[in-house]
Amino acid sequence: MIKLLAFITAVCFLSSTISIGSLTQINLESFGQTNVTSETKRQSQNSDLATINITKTVKCDSSLGIPTDDSVCQFVLSNVDSGQFDLGVTGNQSASTSFQGSSNGTIISVTAGNYTVTEEPFDTMDLENQLGENAIVSTVTDTNGDCTGQFNQIDTFQGATGIVEAGEAHSCEIINTISVNQGSSPEEP
Repeated sequence: MIKLLAFITAVCFLSSTISIGSLTQINLESFGQTNVTSETKRQSQNSDLATINITKTVKCDSSLGIPTDDSVCQFVLSNVDSGQFDLGVTGNQSASTSFQGSSNGTIISVTAGNYTVTEEPFDTMDLENQLGENAIVSTVTDTNGDCTGQFNQIDTFQGATGIVEAGEAHSCEIINTISVNQGSSPEEP
């Protein structure tokens, strides 16, 4: 393919020559413009990209925990980690990207412009079952960094949005606080 391209370039190159007497003058200017235009297009496509480092943080808040709130949260945080959350990113003219959450962060490339970070709601049923029949478990979501949390009328997290310019590197932290009321941490075997 490269040889064919070189051959076509050579033919175009030679067809733009001018003969003056026994000397041949080659029009290098048009060849240089064609080459620069192609290179500029490749650089422009790459420079339209930006990156977002998306970090997932899991916290715990307990009230009326048995034997203590600390023991309930210790149990929760030993059973729930950032990798259990499914996240997604959509950007301006970029395909949607899905991945597991990470406390170390995941770097995603997007086209410059608007972007949205979403997450699948966390199912708290398993935790409720393990923490006892009186336990009420919910998840509260917040954001930090270069993104802004978007919520519906009943304060349910819809996603985090931001605007990134070409070549910029943004950070967006999605924070989930597992809130437990009246939980009883299971006894250790």
